[in-house]
Amino acid sequence: MIRYSIIPVCLFVCFLSATVVASQEKQLFETGVEHLKQQRYEAAIDVFTELIELDPDNPDAYKNRGVAFMKQSQYDFAIHDFEKTRQMMPELKGLHSNLGVAWYYKGEYEKAIANYDREIDLSPDSHYAYFNRAICWAELKEYDKSLDDIAQTLTLVPDFYLAHCLKGDLYLELGDVEAARTAYEKAVEVDPEKEYANAQLEKLGPAPEARETVETDTPEPTETTPPDEPTETTPPDEPTETTPPDEPAADPDVSESTPAALEEKPSENSTVDPEYEIQTGAYQVQKNARAQLSELQALGYDARILVLTRSNNVTWYLVRIGSFADRKTADQAMAQFVEKTGMKAYVRPWDRF
Repeated sequence: MIRYSIIPVCLFVCFLSATVVASQEKQLFETGVEHLKQQRYEAAIDVFTELIELDPDNPDAYKNRGVAFMKQSQYDFAIHDFEKTRQMMPELKGLHSNLGVAWYYKGEYEKAIANYDREIDLSPDSHYAYFNRAICWAELKEYDKSLDDIAQTLTLVPDFYLAHCLKGDLYLELGDVEAARTAYEKAVEVDPEKEYANAQLEKLGPAPEARETVETDTPEPTETTPPDEPTETTPPDEPTETTPPDEPAADPDVSESTPAALEEKPSENSTVDPEYEIQTGAYQVQKNARAQLSELQALGYDARILVLTRSNNVTWYLVRIGSFADRKTADQAMAQFVEKTGMKAYVRPWDRF
């Protein structure tokens, strides 16, 4: 499962706090807030610590120092401060989301989910809480629950780019390639400039319903495409939310044979025509396909590049391995390939999209 980049922790501050009354305390509080806004987190910690020494019952001081600790990836200290805040203000909106963030980055996904549950009780319209809980469910491989939370997220904010991306990833984990494609396409519609969904669509290749023709000698396209390995994208901080910080040169016409690494005996398919093969990449730039071909050959796989052109004259360079007479055998070989290499792969019809 791809480790998802969660939305960064946002400044959760109160500029007019009833607990900050004395002149010195008010000045310290405003200085600490300014340090947070300017990302001077060590300085913010020092200032809020001084404020806590003067006023140990100030929940805003603990809360904002917790945010500063979170930004420094000091999650135990952040949890301590957020818990102190909860003792004084148990109904404070956003606080349980911050605790969920900290527990997530400690790998305690159940504890994170429990805090998101509480946040959703307090703020049922917080799409961030649903989205972040969906990520925690995904880490636990509870994909159906994750999809439920994504559905709620998109009900609240239909154009939430990262939610559409996560939806696509979840459908890939469940083996529903076309549902994943639809989700990534929606993400691209929401924000065409962001990289992740475009890169995922390139890996999936074109939709199967489009008409295809086989090309034996196709000129290399001139358009550029996303990198073979997508980069997670993270939106900017939201000023009123408290959501988590974080978290491949060879001849393209080589003949196909089943690689030994897939443990497929040649005799099993020698008397019948192949029906399926495994696709490890789909590219619009030939050199990118050649790079992955070289990578697979270096790993001992007898790979090839299948060149196909859609009816819209877009040419795809599809990196394929294996030949299988039935879908079950192909699925087993694909699972073995993914386990050995860690690469994404999909079963495809032989010599077709």
